[in-house]
Amino acid sequence: MQKLGLTGQSKQPHASNDQLKGISAVLMDGDEIFIDNNAIHAKSRVELGVQFVHSLEQVPNPRRIVGLWISLKRFENGMGFHGVQAFEMWIDSEAKLGYKKLADHVNAMDKAVKGKADLSLLSSEQVQKFAAFLRGLRPDLWENASQAFREAFSAA
Repeated sequence: MQKLGLTGQSKQPHASNDQLKGISAVLMDGDEIFIDNNAIHAKSRVELGVQFVHSLEQVPNPRRIVGLWISLKRFENGMGFHGVQAFEMWIDSEAKLGYKKLADHVNAMDKAVKGKADLSLLSSEQVQKFAAFLRGLRPDLWENASQAFREAFSAA
């Protein structure tokens, strides 16, 4: 079973900002959904070995990978999902090239930590798939989720 982890236990060579210790990354690559907290340091399995370029036009055959930054918080009824922000990146694994707006990723992480919820980058089908994944992963976190988190997923 995959596990939502906290970056506070990271084996990265540098310490994480305290605000980022409660954030996780969930990625969707095609039909596969998986947790990859190395995305917090731009080292997810889909990013490894990829050189990121300055424009999407520089990526020959890009595939869109979408993800969620998800934060957790302790509420009255227990730990629950707090904030959620969608993000995207475009990768050509064969050419080992990719494109993403790093500033957008960082801003989305910050918003997720602050409990904001925005899934507008996703199709309703993607929102439904992420919802099913998160419900099945930890039903208790889903049940204890913030109102903003619930509303973001109910829009699909």
